[in-house]
Amino acid sequence: MFEHSRGVAQLQYVKPRNEEELLVQLQREGAMVVCGATDVLVRMRRGMSPPELVVDIADLHELKGISVSTDMIVIGAATTEEVLLRERAVGCQLPLLVEVLRSLASPQIRSRGTLGGNIANASPAADSAIPLLLYEASVQIVGTGGQRDVPIDRFFIGPGRTALRPGEYIRSIAVPVPRVQWHAFYHKVGQRRGLVIAVASLGMLICCRNGVVEEARLAAGSVAPTPMRLRTVESLLLNRTLGEALALEAARLATSTVRPIDDIRATARYRRQVIGDLLQEFLGSACGLAGGSR
Repeated sequence: MFEHSRGVAQLQYVKPRNEEELLVQLQREGAMVVCGATDVLVRMRRGMSPPELVVDIADLHELKGISVSTDMIVIGAATTEEVLLRERAVGCQLPLLVEVLRSLASPQIRSRGTLGGNIANASPAADSAIPLLLYEASVQIVGTGGQRDVPIDRFFIGPGRTALRPGEYIRSIAVPVPRVQWHAFYHKVGQRRGLVIAVASLGMLICCRNGVVEEARLAAGSVAPTPMRLRTVESLLLNRTLGEALALEAARLATSTVRPIDDIRATARYRRQVIGDLLQEFLGSACGLAGGSR
């Protein structure tokens, strides 16, 4: 461990050797977990006060790796995005997650950034949250009371706020292996497609038979205090026949469901328009892909 003086504050840094040491360190005042620190460093450069204690889990092997079974893919919180992209099972079973990871950063950042770190920041624009919401992942959290599993749609509480309690950390993210043949769609709007915070983003998984929607999942980012599932729109689509009229109806409902704000990057009105336009585009493409059968 080293200490670094910065004015009257003193920054401490420690690398736990195992989960037991990690849990002990997180009981200390002002402790913050980092893994890759790709987001924390940016926020500190923009004026965020440094934590009193940095607990670095980047080399903690217990939190690394990908476990694949017939019904679940479990991703260690400290597993880098680049490792995820190289895992064949992830590419085969969770193609939308792979597509999003490829678009969210440069190879250099992906070699350090982690899925656990991305969701722990709880940005309303968190790219990886979209596929995790759609695949209905859960977050495995560990604290002094043991492990608890939190569905990803309950993990995000507000901008920068999660279900993590003081002294807890993310052990892994568990993603159920899909049981149906999904058509997957994703797009984010920004100044550039990658390496930029999304102005608005939308993802969709849809399953159709003979042009009728058997199941649909929708998730949006940068249009509410947290990344969100559009469940009312999903219910509207269920058992309906794909077509222009349904796409327009769904788009109108989506624009009224999201809760965007005006900020330096875009207006709330523009964000609503983006979500509606993207949904119409997705449903039009799904109609063509679905053809006559699933």
